[in-house]
Amino acid sequence: MRNSQKKESELKLTAICPAGTQNNPPRAHQQKRNSQSPVAGPASSSPATPPPPVSVDKTGPRPGSAEKAEASAAPRRRQPFDWGGVRPWKVALGCFALTVPTYGLLSGIGLFQTYWHQTVLAGHSEADIAWIISLFGFLDCLLAAPAGVMLDRYGCGGRGSGRLLLPLGSAVYAAAFVALAWCRTYAAFMACMAVAGAAAGMSVPTTIAFTVVGQWFDKRKGIATGCVTLGAPLGGIFFSLVLQTLFDRYPWRTAALVLAAVLAAFLLLGILLVESNPSSSPVQGVRDLGQQAAGTGRCRPREILQILRSPKFWLISFALFGTSQLTRHLKTTAYELVLFIQWGSIPSYAVAADVGNKQFYLMMSYNIGAVVGRTVPPWLSDRLLGPLNATIVMNGFTLLAVLAIWLPLGGSSVAALFVVVVLMGIGTGSFVPLGVSCINALCRSDNAGTWLGSVYSIVSFATLIGNPVSAAILTRYHPSGLLVFLAAVLLSGMISAAALRWLSHGRRWLLKARV
Repeated sequence: MRNSQKKESELKLTAICPAGTQNNPPRAHQQKRNSQSPVAGPASSSPATPPPPVSVDKTGPRPGSAEKAEASAAPRRRQPFDWGGVRPWKVALGCFALTVPTYGLLSGIGLFQTYWHQTVLAGHSEADIAWIISLFGFLDCLLAAPAGVMLDRYGCGGRGSGRLLLPLGSAVYAAAFVALAWCRTYAAFMACMAVAGAAAGMSVPTTIAFTVVGQWFDKRKGIATGCVTLGAPLGGIFFSLVLQTLFDRYPWRTAALVLAAVLAAFLLLGILLVESNPSSSPVQGVRDLGQQAAGTGRCRPREILQILRSPKFWLISFALFGTSQLTRHLKTTAYELVLFIQWGSIPSYAVAADVGNKQFYLMMSYNIGAVVGRTVPPWLSDRLLGPLNATIVMNGFTLLAVLAIWLPLGGSSVAALFVVVVLMGIGTGSFVPLGVSCINALCRSDNAGTWLGSVYSIVSFATLIGNPVSAAILTRYHPSGLLVFLAAVLLSGMISAAALRWLSHGRRWLLKARV
C-alpha cells in the first residue's frame, strides 16, 4: 500500500515539474520543506504528500530572495553623468562661479599688496604685508581637510544634510570683505583676511568646487576640471580691471564695499547651481552602507590615517606643496609654492626690476597665459598623456622659461618680461587642474573630498610661506635671487614627479606609458 502511494506521488511530481528537476528540486522549496520537517526519514508515519506546483523562474532570483538581499547590502555603484547633458555642465558652471571670487581674487591679490603698501599700510614693509595675503591662502588650504570630510559625509546642495554648508561659508566670506572696508590697522586687516580665508577653505575652492565637478564627469574629467579652474585666470583678469578702476577712482572704503558686492554675486550663482551627484551622495545610506566596511569610504579616521602613512603621499606632497598633484597616490609641494609666488610677487618684481608702472599689465598678461594653461594641458592629459606625464612636461616648460628667458633678460627688457610672464601663466596655470584630475582619478567619488582636503592641508604651508619668502629674497638678493629660488623649487618638483612616476610603474621606467 505504501509503495503504491509512493509511485503515485512520483507520477504526479513528474507531471508537475519539468524534466531534470525531480531529483533536484528548487532551493527555495527545498529550504521550506526542510524548515517544516527538520527530521525526515523512513520512520515517518504520515503518508507522502505531493508537493505544491512549483514554477521555475528562468530569469533569475525572485524579489526578496537571498541573492537580492546580498546585492542590496553591497556598496552602490556610482554611475558618472558623463554623457554631455545639461546637468553636469550646469554644476561645472556653478563650480566655476565659486572659483572666481576665491582663486580669481587670489590671482590678482598682488594689486592689494601694492595698494596697501602705498596707502593705508604705508608704514609697514612689503614682507609684513605679504603675511596678510599668505595667511588668507594658508587658511583657505589648511581647512580643506575638515571641509572635505564634511562634504563626503553630508554632500552639498539639494535636500541633503550638507545643503547649508556652502551658503553659510559663502555668507561669512562675503561679510569678511565688508568688514575689510572699515579696517585701518595692520591687525584689523590680518583678522579680516584670516576670517575670509577660513570661510573660503571651509566652503568654496579647494573642497566643493574641485570635488563636486569630479563626481559628474568620467572621461572628460580633466577638461571639465580645467574649465572650473578657469575661474582663477579669468577672475584674475576681471578683478585686475575692477581693482585698478576702484583704486583709481574711489577711496578704500567704497572700493572694498563694491568688491564685496561683486564677490557676493558670484557666490550666489554658485550656491544656486552646485549640487553633489545623487549617485555618489553620501546622504543616502550613510547610517548603514557607509559603516559596513572600511573600503566604502565615508570619511573614516582609519582611512585618513592610511593616506597619511603612505610614503607616496609625502613624496607627492613635496612635489606640489600647494597645488595638488597626484598619480598613483599623491603629489604636492613645489608647484603651489611657485604658483603663490607668481600671484603675489609679479607686481613687486616689476617695481624692484625698475621696469616702470607695469604691475597691472603684467598681472593681466599672466592671467591671459593662465587661461591657456588651464585648458590645453588638461585636454592633452585626457587625450594623450595622462595627468602625471602632463605635469612633468609642464614643469619642464616652466623651468625652461625661467632659466632661458626670465633670468637673463627679464630684468633688463620690458618685452622679455611680458613674454616670460605669459609663459609662466601657461606653465603654473596648468598645475591646479592637472593636480585635481590626478586626485579624482585616484580616489572614489564618495571620498574625493577627504583626499583633496588632505592634500591641500599639507599644501597650505606653501601658501603660508610663499609670499613672505619671495618678498624677503627680493629685498635681500634682488630679482635674480628670486628667479634662482623659483628654478630650484621647480627642479625639486620635477625630480619628485619623476620619482613618483617610477614608483607607480613598479619601480620601472616605461617611457611610453600613460600615467
